[in-house]
Amino acid sequence: MSKVKTFQIQRGGFSVRGVRLWTLALAGSAVVLAPMVSASGATSPTVKSANVAGFPGALVNHASKTLYVLSSEKGAKIKCSGACLSTWPPLLVKSTVTKVVLGANVKGKIGFVKRSATTKQVTFNSYPLYTFAGDSGALQSNGEGIAALGGTWYLVKASASSAGLTVFKKSSTGTTTTTLAGTTTTSGSGY
Repeated sequence: MSKVKTFQIQRGGFSVRGVRLWTLALAGSAVVLAPMVSASGATSPTVKSANVAGFPGALVNHASKTLYVLSSEKGAKIKCSGACLSTWPPLLVKSTVTKVVLGANVKGKIGFVKRSATTKQVTFNSYPLYTFAGDSGALQSNGEGIAALGGTWYLVKASASSAGLTVFKKSSTGTTTTTLAGTTTTSGSGY
């Protein structure tokens, strides 16, 4: 941790000491608000389709971080709260946001579910959207298939137009099967 020098600021007759405390408080609030800031940096956040290894046409956020859903949260029934949110940061927006910008090939229905008095979480085909802390960069899928909270975490098919088609699922052979408009595409060789 770098040292922060304490100094005095004189402004308008008020003296402020202890910049160190202010800096620590600011840093602490940035950690808490990080998912909110990254998810809602724009007035209307963007979700788009991208090719994640083994998952063609996966839903990602504006920074190309892969988006996930928890199967037990269908119908916007929130199960991930408290400590879960540090591993699965939700795609949050301010409560005043009314739309999400959809990139090419994104077909699902966007909605929202209230998270607090000032924030709501973006949903896709009634599933709340999350990123995964284990994905250190863009277009990763390290959270795929993790069982938790009475369900399983899955990547989202950007082209899915209904809740029943929203997630990618691995077949028993370890390949990803995606059904789109009557054609079936199989890819990958497992995780």
